[in-house]
Amino acid sequence: MDGTVEELNGDVSEKLASRLSSIAYNTRRDLPLMSAIRNAGFISHAQLWEEMETAEVERSRRSFNWRLQRLVQTDLVRKLPPKIPYKGAVYTISRLGLECLEACGDGLMSLSSDSRCLMNPHQMQHYLELAEIRRALRKSHVLKEWTGDVELRSINCAIDLPLAKDYDAIAEIEWNGNVQRVAIEYEHNLKSADRYRDLSAALRGEDQVKLLLYLTPSVDMLYQLVGHFRDATIYIAATLSRQFCANPMGCRLHLAGASGTKRTTLAVLLETRTGSLSW
Repeated sequence: MDGTVEELNGDVSEKLASRLSSIAYNTRRDLPLMSAIRNAGFISHAQLWEEMETAEVERSRRSFNWRLQRLVQTDLVRKLPPKIPYKGAVYTISRLGLECLEACGDGLMSLSSDSRCLMNPHQMQHYLELAEIRRALRKSHVLKEWTGDVELRSINCAIDLPLAKDYDAIAEIEWNGNVQRVAIEYEHNLKSADRYRDLSAALRGEDQVKLLLYLTPSVDMLYQLVGHFRDATIYIAATLSRQFCANPMGCRLHLAGASGTKRTTLAVLLETRTGSLSW
């Protein structure tokens, strides 16, 4: 993702100390909240509340609102105007917030207080839709773990056998007693045909996921995506994001790649007795 260039003005540590001296910082409540905002890229008020409630970090909506307001007032978190159709204000981590996370032992290589570029507001809708996709899987009671691109980029930099690409997310989904890793991409705008050919080539070496799920906002983009991956060697499925969010396991997927084009559902794709994807 492209970033927004921010010049480093003054000593960040001095600014952080000045901000934190005015509040009682709670590592058990504030830290998970800030970490969730950073890892999401951008997240709406309603999405963030549901995530904190599900994780049992917060049980009181009033306490959550108060805590979030404190983080905004001390410039650890940035508050942005709402973006329709997502509910409530939008939040993203600040440079001071990143330094605070690092001081608490929760830093990332991909996005740090020393990074020249932080999150780009032009990518806000992209990240908000990914949060909706995560929310839908969580509400379907199939999501075991979600790793977004901010974390994935750090992991890929650190491990000897990285993923074939920095996916938007990896979702570990439990279905009928088995846990499968599904790579997720939200494609808001089509790339060039050359880019998809390069991606198909890169995916030939992918051995850590067997399914790449593309979610799009429009039907015409959906069919074009399927066409670009006819020669793919891993399984690639595509569907409309809104339909997926309404019914993650039962909505119709258009499958291309190693199986030949056909229509199916995520529940069917993950149906297995052996613990690996059955096609």
